Amino acid sequence: MGQINLFRGVEHIGIKTINIDEGIQFYTKILGFEFLHRKKPGLVELAFLRLDGTVIELVEMKKGDQFEDGVVNHLALTVTDIEKAVDWLKENQVTLLQDKPISLGEERYNFFFRGPSGEKLELYQG
Repeated sequence: MGQINLFRGVEHIGIKTINIDEGIQFYTKILGFEFLHRKKPGLVELAFLRLDGTVIELVEMKKGDQFEDGVVNHLALTVTDIEKAVDWLKENQVTLLQDKPISLGEERYNFFFRGPSGEKLELYQG
């Protein structure tokens, strides 16, 4: 199976922040990002912002949490078929962080894996 039709583009870039309110203020007031939405799907709070078509996801970290993956938490790629994309990663012996895609509701799914230098990457279908 080829990957040529699976990967469509960058969905968003996840950036860690210790204080999500300060992060939102910085990116909107100083850098001119547009605030899109904020949510807390579990223990971690997220905020999505956009600048000229590029979306960042601020991922709030609790004070004292380690930044083991660096400050850039992950790069999310939009895919046309997440199941086929996961199969493609498996065929190419990519390090997977999950067994299968996770449903985010409303026919949206994500899946995390590692790049060759250990960088955290995400597949997103929605």
